[in-house]
Amino acid sequence: MRGNRTLILLAVLLLLVALVGGFFWMRSRGGLGSQEAEVTPTEDLTDYEEIVVAAQSISGGQQILTEQGAAILQPWPKDSLPLEYFNTLEQVDSKFARMDIPRGMPILPNMLGEPGGMLSVSGSSAALFESGRVAYAIPMDTLGAVAWAPQPGDHVDVLAAVKLVAVDEEFQSPLPNLFQSLPAGEEEQPLAGTFGRFETLPNGQDALVFQSSVSIPNLIVQLTVQDAIVWHIGVWEEAQATQVTGVSAEEEAGAGALLGEGMQTQAPAAPPAEPVGETVKPLTLLLTHQDALILKYLVEMGADLDLVLRPAGDTAPAITEPVWLRYVLDRYQLPDVVELPVAPTPVREMLELTPEVTVEGEVAE
Repeated sequence: MRGNRTLILLAVLLLLVALVGGFFWMRSRGGLGSQEAEVTPTEDLTDYEEIVVAAQSISGGQQILTEQGAAILQPWPKDSLPLEYFNTLEQVDSKFARMDIPRGMPILPNMLGEPGGMLSVSGSSAALFESGRVAYAIPMDTLGAVAWAPQPGDHVDVLAAVKLVAVDEEFQSPLPNLFQSLPAGEEEQPLAGTFGRFETLPNGQDALVFQSSVSIPNLIVQLTVQDAIVWHIGVWEEAQATQVTGVSAEEEAGAGALLGEGMQTQAPAAPPAEPVGETVKPLTLLLTHQDALILKYLVEMGADLDLVLRPAGDTAPAITEPVWLRYVLDRYQLPDVVELPVAPTPVREMLELTPEVTVEGEVAE
């Protein structure tokens, strides 16, 4: 009996020793594993270079203004750099996008253009042109051009004011018609004059009533051409269409590396002096062929055209209603009847801008 107890005690003791030993062994293994898990972070050996990328989505024709955060400098892996790129914000500032540039995309030289020259030194096509658009110039005054606020690359809409007069449907001439009576006999005298209408006077006598003056035309204003792009303001300078023709001996050292030997450039001529007090200038727009035809018709028929300036990036079409006298009367609940039917007449003469005159009597620029 005593021998059995001794064996049991020895077995329990050996079990305890084994458990304690196993605990310390597992603890030592765990500590070693934790040390192996601590890995020193490796240094990124990729080489980067800062290039200009779009900080926001830029629409085609929109001007890139770095002060408004349109573009930023961003590190770019050298092994994935594009063939051509910009590395300073000054290189893209105030230029115009020739296409849509998504946010985060590098801005490349072929995506930008500068308005002004019809041909650049390299002979490339004009900036801001895109497939499906043509250039068309219209005369525009200061008030119609939003006081010359639009700049090349801006998107504008065209308002048109048209006067409609009543005409004879067959003759297509303004009413009233002239008439010549055909006498029925020799004693009857022929009559001629302006055709009016017969009315009975208060005293019972019949009378022929004529209009007192020329009929008042119906004025209608409507939004016509939309989303046209301003390409140029004023007359094209001759030097802007000059191509590269050759290099002089004095310029060969500086320009030879860029243009090659035997080439020279013609210095741009000074712009001609603008006539004093001139307020009408040609405004060249980029628009579709159909819109160019619409503007051609409106100009030829003598419509009064005005521009409205769109916000940057806004190219969505607008739906409007034509505005004329009945529209204004109904919309603003103006009475169209007092005692007799009424028609609008000018309250005052149209305001006209006049050149500012200095103390010396010269016109200020």
